[in-house]
Amino acid sequence: MHSFGIDTRDPGEYIAALGALRFEKLKRQIAYVWGNEDYYRQRFLDAGVTSPDDIRSLDDFRRLPAFLDKTRHRQSQEDSLERYGHPFGLHLTAPLEKVIHVAATSGTTGQPTFYAFTKKDQDITNLVLGRLFAAAGIRPGDTTFHAFGLSLWLAGITWAQALEAYGARPITVGAEGGIPKILRYIEYTRPKALFATPSLVTQLIERAPAEIGKPVESLGIETIVCTGEPGVSIKAFRERVSQAFGAQVHDATGGAWHNGTISCGGADYHGMHHLGEDYVFRYDLIDPETKQPIEIRDGAVGEAIHTALDYEAAPAFRNATGDILRLHIGECPHCGHFGTRMEIIGRADDMLNVKGAKVYPAAVQEIVAAFQPEVSGQIRIRLDGPPPRVEPPLKVVVEAGESLAPYRWDEVARRIEQRSREILAIRPAITIVPFGSLPRTGGKTKLIEVAQGAGQS
Repeated sequence: MHSFGIDTRDPGEYIAALGALRFEKLKRQIAYVWGNEDYYRQRFLDAGVTSPDDIRSLDDFRRLPAFLDKTRHRQSQEDSLERYGHPFGLHLTAPLEKVIHVAATSGTTGQPTFYAFTKKDQDITNLVLGRLFAAAGIRPGDTTFHAFGLSLWLAGITWAQALEAYGARPITVGAEGGIPKILRYIEYTRPKALFATPSLVTQLIERAPAEIGKPVESLGIETIVCTGEPGVSIKAFRERVSQAFGAQVHDATGGAWHNGTISCGGADYHGMHHLGEDYVFRYDLIDPETKQPIEIRDGAVGEAIHTALDYEAAPAFRNATGDILRLHIGECPHCGHFGTRMEIIGRADDMLNVKGAKVYPAAVQEIVAAFQPEVSGQIRIRLDGPPPRVEPPLKVVVEAGESLAPYRWDEVARRIEQRSREILAIRPAITIVPFGSLPRTGGKTKLIEVAQGAGQS
C-alpha cells in the first residue's frame, strides 16, 4: 500500500494534504484540457469560467458541474465520428496519432464507450494496476489466469498488458472461452491467481465437478480478484468462494483513467483501498439529487465525480460516474493501512424509488445472498415500468439453492421479505424459482428487468 508521501494518521490532515497534492496537478490539467476547444473549453464557459485562472482552489473546482457522463461521452463520440472520422470523442485532448491503446465498455446498449490511451496514459495505468496486483499478493513471475472478457473491456486486454508489464504471466483465455475451457486451462496452467467476475467465479464452483470431475479447491488457486459487478462486498459470497477455492478473495476496480482500488481480503469487508490517489480524484462526492459537493470525510456517501490528474488522451474531467460511494478514511481494521477506502453501494441510475424509499439493487442482492445456501444468490428485480419510480411491492425473483426443497420456498421467501423490511424499510414480493432457472453470465449480470414495452432499464 502507498501513503503518497503524506505522513499523518489524522483523517482530516490526510484529506487536506491530498487536496493540496491534487490541486497542484489540477492546475496543470485544467490548463491542458482548456486547450480542447471542441468540448472541454465550452463546458468551462457554460459554467461561467472564462480562464483557467478563475479556478483558484480545490473548492472552486469541486463547485463546477459535471462536464462528462456516459450519455455525453457517447454523444461526443458520435460527433467526433461525424466531424473527424474517429469515435474517440470531441473530448480527445491528444493528437489521434498518439493514441496507442483503446478499451471500451461492453456496449450492451448497442454503442460502446471508448477509452483512449497514449503511451504515457498506458504507463501510468500499468503502474497503478501494478500496485493493485501487489496488494493482492501477486508477485512478478507468478502465473495468473485472466477470465475477464477480453473483447475491449477495460479489465480485459488493458489488465492483461498491465500484468505483463508488472512481470506476471497472464493466461488470457478470457470469459469468451466458456466455462469448460476455462476450467481445463486452469488445470493445465496451475495459476496462483484468478481474475474473473463474481458471476463467473460462481459458475466455476457450480460446474467444476461435472466438467473436470473434481471441485475447484483442487485447482490450487490462492488469490481471486473480482470486478465488474457486486459480489465481493457480500459476506455470503466471500465465504462461499473462499471455502470452495481455499483462496483469498479481493474486490477491485481499475483501468479507467488511472483509477485503481482493491479490498485487502479480510473476513469482513472494509471497502477497497485507493491506490491511485496521486493520479486521480476518483471520489469527488456530490449529492445525487442536488448535485452539490459533499464534504469528503469518513463515512461520507454520495455520487462520484471522477477526474484524472495526469491523463493525456481523452481524460475523465469532472466525469459523473453514476457510482454511489461510501468513503472510509483512516486505519483499515483488517490490514492496518492508513488511507482512503471506498465502497460502491449502488448506481445513481439504478436507484429505485419505492413509495419514497431509495432502494439500490445491490442492497437487495446483499440481503438475499445472506440466505445462502438456501438460495443460490441469483436474483432479478422485475419492474412493470421504467425506473426509478416503483409501485409497491417491489417484485424480486430469487433462485432457490440447489438442495432447497420446493415445500420450503414460501417460508424462505417470507423470511427474505421480513429481513428486507428491517434493513431497507420496504417489504418486497419475493418469488422463489428453481435452481438453475436464472441465466448465468461471465460478464456483468443485469439485476433489473423491465417488462417488454414498458421502457428500458
